[in-house]
Amino acid sequence: MHISQKNSIFALDFDMKSFRQIAIAILCMAAMPAEAQLTLRQLGDSLMAYTGFSTIWSPKVRVKQMRVDGDKVTLQTNRTLRDVSWTPASIAEVKRKVSRWTLGNEDGKVTIISANVDIETLITDCARAQEGSGKCPTGKCRDLTDRNIVLWPSHGMYYNKARDEWIWQRATLWTTVEDLYSHEYVRLVRRMLENAGANVLMPRAGLEHQEIGVSGFPQWAEGARYWLASQGVSKDVWNLYDGDEYKDDMKCRAMWVNSLDVPVDLCIALHTDGQDSGNDSTTIGTLVIYTAKDDDGNTTLRDGRDREQTNRNLADWIQTQMTNDLRRIEPNWTRRQLQEANYCETRVPVVPSIILEVLSHKNMADMKYGLDPQFRFAASRAVYKGILRYINGKAAIVQPLPVKELSINKEGLLKWKMPVDSIEPSAKPTYYLVYVQENDGEWDVQQVEKKTEVKLEVKPGVRYNYYVIAGNDGGLSLPSPTISAYLSERDKAPMAMIIDGFNDTYGPQWFSDATYAGIVPGSYACEDYISCAYIGQQWDYTRSHKWIDDDNCGWGASDRDHAGQITVGNTHDWSAQHGRVLRKMRISYVSATAGMVQLDSTYAFVDVICGRNRQPLSEALKTSLADYAASGSGKMLISTDHFSAIDPIWTMTHLHATFHAPHATRNGRISTPRHRLFHLQLEPNEEQIFTCTPEAIKPFGDGAVRMAEYQDMRCPAAVGWQNKTLVYGFPLEAVQDFEKIYKHAIEWLEP
Repeated sequence: MHISQKNSIFALDFDMKSFRQIAIAILCMAAMPAEAQLTLRQLGDSLMAYTGFSTIWSPKVRVKQMRVDGDKVTLQTNRTLRDVSWTPASIAEVKRKVSRWTLGNEDGKVTIISANVDIETLITDCARAQEGSGKCPTGKCRDLTDRNIVLWPSHGMYYNKARDEWIWQRATLWTTVEDLYSHEYVRLVRRMLENAGANVLMPRAGLEHQEIGVSGFPQWAEGARYWLASQGVSKDVWNLYDGDEYKDDMKCRAMWVNSLDVPVDLCIALHTDGQDSGNDSTTIGTLVIYTAKDDDGNTTLRDGRDREQTNRNLADWIQTQMTNDLRRIEPNWTRRQLQEANYCETRVPVVPSIILEVLSHKNMADMKYGLDPQFRFAASRAVYKGILRYINGKAAIVQPLPVKELSINKEGLLKWKMPVDSIEPSAKPTYYLVYVQENDGEWDVQQVEKKTEVKLEVKPGVRYNYYVIAGNDGGLSLPSPTISAYLSERDKAPMAMIIDGFNDTYGPQWFSDATYAGIVPGSYACEDYISCAYIGQQWDYTRSHKWIDDDNCGWGASDRDHAGQITVGNTHDWSAQHGRVLRKMRISYVSATAGMVQLDSTYAFVDVICGRNRQPLSEALKTSLADYAASGSGKMLISTDHFSAIDPIWTMTHLHATFHAPHATRNGRISTPRHRLFHLQLEPNEEQIFTCTPEAIKPFGDGAVRMAEYQDMRCPAAVGWQNKTLVYGFPLEAVQDFEKIYKHAIEWLEP
C-alpha cells in the first residue's frame, strides 16, 4: 500500500504486510504526545534545525519517504543531511529523536538515508577522534616532515579574450578582491606547514616573486596558468580550452597536481565565497567542498582509497578545526556544509583534495573579521592544525605560537617569555632558536634548551639585532619581534632604552546605519608585516545597491588603484630601525618589547615606540614610565597616532592631547622650527608604515613648546617640555625621511 501527498513532495511508504499494521502505526502516532506528532514536512524542518544550517545558503531537509516496519523506521531524505559533519554521538541522538517523533519512544531502530547514502557511513576519522582518547595510533604523531602538500590561493588576474583586456576573476568588494585576498591565508598556512617540516608546492607565484608578469602586474597577482607557463610546465597542463584562459586557469591547477613526479599527500584550493546573508549581523562562515567522482566516474584515488570517504575526512578535519578555533573569536561563527559537489579543483586531482571557502568576501559581517590580521592568523593556524591532524590524528603535536616578549640588556642577557597557547596544550615549546645579527651581516643561530634566557657577547662598536623562534616536536613558531642593542666605543656615551610598544595589528573601522554601511572613509587596517589584499577604498556605501556583475558589484564596491601593490604594516622591527640611527650618533642603547621593560634612572632617555597601536600600554609599563619621569633626570620620546594608547602619561609629561577629526593633516607635510619640511605617509604604500589618524597636541604648562606643526592645518604635530619630554602625534616611522626626523628628536633631548 502506498500513500502519497498530492504534490508528490513527500511520500509515506509502509510495508504492505497488512492493513492492521497501518492502523497500528496510525494509532501509535495518535497516541504520541502533542509535541511529538510531526508531519513529514515538520519532520524535515526538525531535522534541519538539528543540523544548525541556515536555510539562506543551504537547502532545507526534506523527507522524501518514510517506511515503518514494527520498531524499524527508515527515512529517505534529500542530500542536505549528507553535508553534515556526523559523529557517532550525534547520529545516536538524531536517531533517538526520530524514533520518539515517529514511534513515541526512543527504542526504535532508525536508518536515515540521505541522497542514497546511509549517514552512518559519513562518520569521518575526525569525528571519531573527537570522541576518542586522542592517543596517537602509531606513536609518531608529531609533525609533517617530508610530507608533500599542494596549496594555492584562488583565481588571479586573467586575459579575457572577448573583452581584450586583463581583468580580475571576482568582484572588487570591501577594499579587496578574492584573487588577491586569498593570498593572505595561503602565505601564513604555507609558512606554518613548512615550519612543521612539510614541502609546500604551489601553482601560483605565495609574494616573494616580485617579477612583473605578462599582464603588467606582479606575477603573484596573476592566475596559475601564467605562472606555470613561465616555469616551463607543459602546455598540456595550462593550455586546455583553446583561448578560454579563465577555464584554463581553474583546471590547470589540478592538472598540474596530477603531473607532479612526487607523491602528494593532499591539496587544498583556498577560496572565499560570494554568498550574501542580506544583512551585516550574520556571518556566512566556512564551507568545505569535496568531490566523490572524477571525470570518468571513478570513485577511487590514485592510491586506491575511496575518493569520497578520503576527501570528506580531509574536509571534516579542516572545517572542524576552523570552526572550533574561530568560535573563540566569534562565538556564532557559522559552520556550513561538508558539501559534495562537482568542481574541477576537487574533481580532477588523483590525490585527496578540497576547496576551502574560509568566509564570504561579499558579506559585510564576514569581512569585518576577514580584514583583521589577527583573525586571518587564527584561521590560517586552524588550517595548518587541521592538516596536521588529518595526517597524524588528534594527538599530533602542534608547533608553538610566536614569542611576543623579549629584552636585551647591556651585559648581553637576552630574555623572553614562553608563548602560551590556551587551546593547544601540546604547543608548549621545548627549545628555542636564538638568531643574532651583527651590524647588517648574516644571521647566526644557536639553540637554547628549556631556558628562556641566554647570555650573549656584546662587543663595543657593534650593533646587534635579535629575534627568537620557539620549537617543539611539532615544528617551529613564526619569528618573534626583532630587538636591538649597541654599546658605543666613545667614553661616557649616554645609554638609552628603546621600548618597542608597537605590538598591535587590526582591521579598518566600520560604520552602519539603515541606509549606508561599510568601512569608515580614510580608515585602513594595520597589517601584520605586509599584505597584498588592499586594492583601494570602498566607494559604494548604499545598502540597497545590488550586485549585478563583477564590474557593477553594488554595495561594498571599491576602487582598484592599489591592486597589485604590497602594503607595509607592523614589521615588528622598530627598535632595530631606531637603533640604526642611534648607532650613527654613537649613542649606546638596549631595547625591549613592552612586556619586558625594566627601567631605572641610569638611562639617559627612553624612546617609547607606540606606532599605530590602538591598545593602551599596560598599567605596569605606565607606572614604570611614571616612576622614571619622577626621578627628575629621566627624559622621554613618545610617538603615536593613538593618544589613548598612552593615557594617562599626560599627567606626568605636562602635556595635553586634543583630537582633530578626521585628520590633523590632509597633505602630510610637517614643518619644524628649524624650517625643515618632512612628509608623512598617509596612505598604504610599499615603502614603509603609514598613518591614517595623525593627531594634534596642545601644549600647556611652563616650558612646553611647539616642536613641529602640520603645515596645512597649522596645528601642533609635536610638543616638547623642558628638554625632558618630546611627544609626536604620529609614528615617526611613517615619515618618509625617518632617519632625519628621529635624529632631530634625539638632538633635542640630548643637546
